[in-house]
Amino acid sequence: MQTGYALTNSLRPLVSMAAEPDSTLRILHIASWYPSDVHRTLGNFVERHIRAISNLNGGEVWFAAAVPSGEVIPASTVCDCGTYTARIFYFRARKPVIWQITSAMLRAAKQSTSFDLIHLHVAYPAGRAARVLARRWNIPLVMTEHWTAYHIAQRETLPFWRRHAIRTTGQSAAIICPVSSDLAESMRDFGIDGPFTVVPNVVDTQIFRPADTSAHRDTFHALHISSLRDDQKNISGLLRASRVALDRCDNLRISIVGDGNPQPHREYARHLGLHGRIEIEGEIPLDEVAKRMRSADALVLFSRYENFPCVIPEAWASGIPVLSTDVGGIREHLTSERGLLIASEDENALADALCSWVKDGTPSNASDLRQYAETTFSTEAVARAYANVYGEAITRQIASQ
Repeated sequence: MQTGYALTNSLRPLVSMAAEPDSTLRILHIASWYPSDVHRTLGNFVERHIRAISNLNGGEVWFAAAVPSGEVIPASTVCDCGTYTARIFYFRARKPVIWQITSAMLRAAKQSTSFDLIHLHVAYPAGRAARVLARRWNIPLVMTEHWTAYHIAQRETLPFWRRHAIRTTGQSAAIICPVSSDLAESMRDFGIDGPFTVVPNVVDTQIFRPADTSAHRDTFHALHISSLRDDQKNISGLLRASRVALDRCDNLRISIVGDGNPQPHREYARHLGLHGRIEIEGEIPLDEVAKRMRSADALVLFSRYENFPCVIPEAWASGIPVLSTDVGGIREHLTSERGLLIASEDENALADALCSWVKDGTPSNASDLRQYAETTFSTEAVARAYANVYGEAITRQIASQ
């Protein structure tokens, strides 16, 4: 089973890189993004990675959350998550945040037991703490990266000192695991050398599953799920294309759901004359997201930039195809059998594709989509991929001593 790729001078299967581990490891996950009382959905994809990994290799996750001025600072928490322990530290947000995060991690380290490896999730701002502890304990550092800021259109917005901190962390990692090959190439252009091993985001295929029945519906339901950030997700363009498609297709239904603020998009939809013709709502629980997927006919994304968003394999696990802009690493998995790619910003193409699917049906087979999700993005697939990464990192550490 192929679960990922190693990126050196060329791509090769991840499973060729390391032998199966002989025993479980104790991993310290240090997260730059993670759900907390400050932001309950921040880094939820990081949490899913850690849950998957901990099925084979347990340990702890540490996250230091900055609390904005005027908000009450919650008490730090320790949570037994079954296969791992989550430690959340809270502090008043003051610059430089990176020093406060490092201090919190170093204080925690004084009370901790030993670990075999540190796994950093996102280079900034927790990267300095991960580097310091990996050197102090003489254990390997593995880094997973999700951030779109490495792409050329976004990296210019980063201050020099932050770019330097990110490069320093990247160069300290034994293995770097971006969630797409496209992100790996952007990280190389950013100034970070490998070795890279691509491991995708994880999907809970128990929660995201196809509908029990495939009963015929009179309407075609297109679903959009995202952060609702217009600069990235282009909700305004999606709404304009939706107006065209809804005018042409009476039996089309469109729903937009996200964990951002829905109100500006509702107001713009009203301006476009879409009031009562399109559903726009804010954050909903994960099990409700899965339910919406099962009741939809397709997932629609109109992003300006991405790496490889979790909602795409969640849709495939639910047995529905994806209509998306051709940005980031999406084309690495989204083939013609799994949906359709269109150019970014092409509102006419989006409207045409929606109406074509309404009229002629989608090109995908639900069982094939489900099988691809299970073999590539499931908890088991991602856990095994990271077990191989850990084995390779430890082998490299031993060889260098």
